[in-house]
This record gives sequence, C-alpha cells and structure tokens, in this order.
Amino acid sequence: MNNKFLAAACAAATLGLGAARADFPVNPDEAILQGLNRDNVQAFLHSDVARYRELLADDFTAILADGRLIDKADFLRLQRPGLPAPVLDFHLDQVVVRQYGDTALIQGRITYRRSDGVFTQRRTLDVYVRRAGRWQAVSRQLTPTAGP
Repeated sequence: MNNKFLAAACAAATLGLGAARADFPVNPDEAILQGLNRDNVQAFLHSDVARYRELLADDFTAILADGRLIDKADFLRLQRPGLPAPVLDFHLDQVVVRQYGDTALIQGRITYRRSDGVFTQRRTLDVYVRRAGRWQAVSRQLTPTAGP
C-alpha cells in the first residue's frame, strides 16, 4: 500500500467517511474548505465582520447580485448588523467543492426570506486560494435565480 493511499484511508477514517478507495482518494483540503464555507454562512447570518476579515483575502472582490463589483472594504461595510435585512428560513444546498492545486471553487445555492418577507434565491461561487498554507476567499459572485 502506498503512502498516499494510506494517508487518504486515515483521513477518511478520521472524518468518518469509511474506507478510502484507490480510485477515489480523499482530499484532506475538502474538509477545510467545507468548514470555511460553513464559517462564511455563519458570518453572513450573524453579520460577523471580524470573521469575514479573517476569511477574505485583502485583494478580495465580489460581484453582487445586482452586478456591482466591490472590494473587501466595501463588502465589510455591507455586513454591518441590520444590513442586509436579517434573514429567515435560510437554506444552503447543492454545495460542490472543486480543487485545482492551490485554488478551489465552492458553488452552492442559497435561499432565504428577508425579515420584510422578500424571498431570495441565489447561486453562489466563491474562489479560494491557498497562500502560505492558509486558504482565503479571493472572489465571490452572487447570481439571482428564479427557480431551482
């Protein structure tokens, strides 16, 4: 058994994923990236500017659902408590993590109802880059959708 397969099997057992197969190795970065995605959602739900400062690279940019391109400073200003309106019935699904070396894409779909009753559904795409051993988001795109 080679060392890569053994490491993948150990990672799978640690994460509770069962035995790893040689044709489908476990990616240890995926658990880290999934955790960062969960942190991102929690930062959104709680307007946690401090956590966003850690999650987002200094050169972060976002394309908002209305088409505006903003930088990290502008993004953090939008995260003040009460902005955007608090959300109800939040759901995240269809999450897919794809890694390409030190770059990863995380796609998903979010749905929620704002406190003013407006239903919102968006596709999300976050781009993460590993720099000096640390993953940070460098880009986000939010695309409004009419249905699943």
